[in-house]
Amino acid sequence: MERQEKTLARVFSFDIRFTGTRKTLFYRKLFGYSSSTKRTKKDGTTKTYTHVARGLLGTIPHLKLGKSVIAVPKAAAPRLEEFFSNPRWQPMELHSFDAILHPELRERAMEEALFGYVIGRERVKINTEMDDIITTAGQRKLPPELAERARRLLRVIEEFIAVDWTDRQEFSRRLEPYLIQLRKVI
Repeated sequence: MERQEKTLARVFSFDIRFTGTRKTLFYRKLFGYSSSTKRTKKDGTTKTYTHVARGLLGTIPHLKLGKSVIAVPKAAAPRLEEFFSNPRWQPMELHSFDAILHPELRERAMEEALFGYVIGRERVKINTEMDDIITTAGQRKLPPELAERARRLLRVIEEFIAVDWTDRQEFSRRLEPYLIQLRKVI
């Protein structure tokens, strides 16, 4: 029974009944956004600064099945239900139901969420971030900024293990060595 529970998805179909700034804010809080600013330096060169803000779905593996239709692991459904029930997003028509998705779709969702994760203000690959931390930790004690990145990465990995959507928990097994290494250096 537990295996079936892990493979179940919760599908949410929503139709928001508001427009303007509130609609923009709704989608930004749900999906996240990125913005960039160009600045001209004194020497005439242009520097582009990019800011990436993670939305709720930035921490949850998900599939977009349509314009306003998303599927998430059953374990993550309460977080979305809480988001959608917020009075500031009303009026909204919301439908949700359980579904079983093909394993390849669920694995792809885990890959995209895991290796395109936003930490701080940038989109990073968890394995690259991990390599940077471990390389520095092997040389000396972690500086405070890097120690904070390591703590954030540890929380991210624990979040993903909690909602592992793969049949045989492949992602949890792949992430376990990272957890062990992070706990050693923190």
